[in-house]
Amino acid sequence: MKPELTRRHSLRMLAGLGWAPWAACGVAKAAATAGAPRELRLIMGVETASGRQILQDLKLRYPGLVVEAELPAPSSEARRNQGGVTQVAIGSAGLRRALESGARGPLVSVLASSQVYRQLLAQEAGREKGTVTAIYAEASPLAQLQLISAIFEGRANVGVLLSDASSYLERPLRHAAAATGLDLLVERVAPSVDVVRSLTRLRGAQVLLAVPDSALYTPDTLRAILESTYRRGMPVVGFSSATVAAGTLATAYCSTDDVVADLVDLLDGLGSPSAAEVLPEPRFPQYWRVAVNESVARSLGVPLNDRILRLGNRPTGRAG
Repeated sequence: MKPELTRRHSLRMLAGLGWAPWAACGVAKAAATAGAPRELRLIMGVETASGRQILQDLKLRYPGLVVEAELPAPSSEARRNQGGVTQVAIGSAGLRRALESGARGPLVSVLASSQVYRQLLAQEAGREKGTVTAIYAEASPLAQLQLISAIFEGRANVGVLLSDASSYLERPLRHAAAATGLDLLVERVAPSVDVVRSLTRLRGAQVLLAVPDSALYTPDTLRAILESTYRRGMPVVGFSSATVAAGTLATAYCSTDDVVADLVDLLDGLGSPSAAEVLPEPRFPQYWRVAVNESVARSLGVPLNDRILRLGNRPTGRAG
């Protein structure tokens, strides 16, 4: 199958990648690093392969984990006494459901993008600071630019499109560009401006870094962007393994093993549960690896060696 046809076929996969409603939760007794046991309420959702694997891995780590069909809305009294219960929300819909439940205990979000997390938390004006945190779904800007630096041997002008919804990424992107020695070209895209036409204003960019921004990258716009950049011979580095399957050159991403290991590290580092517990700031994942589209690389004439494929930061004691 021709690479461009493969790209079109794979792009159709993106239509099913929206955050589906989540509908299950689990409760587990997790041994904290010190002090009393921590009770975990795991808020999951529609069954997916990654969701099943995360659940299985957490059951191995926390044997007391049980899955329930519904997440009961806590009473007013329960909301005030959730200090020993930590909710773990899986995905954006899981996070939304956890917030809507009204529980005021510690809440940890995983597999929700930084954009979704920020948007949902902005609607929670009444929630106390330090009671919710996140490990974002996407790899950090630094990981993505380290990958681009490795692919282009430290010499590349990197173009990035940002909307108002993703403008908060400009600062970490510029810090990452300075750390990797790459030149960064940022184009702000207004809501009424065509995304593909905005590419023409990234003159001098040798590679486009796509960021998880639902205002810019929908299945349709990603298809159009990939077709436009392919004609120009411009590689696109995506923000997930799904975008690589859809036709981007490569990405830094987090596997389910990485997600679980990162979550366990965070939970184990919280110490004894208490009503006054302050959670750490939300952050990008500490573990990541590389996915590449070899067909696209060959078509664009971009060499990908083993050193590039081995990039990343994997959990200690885990292969792959």
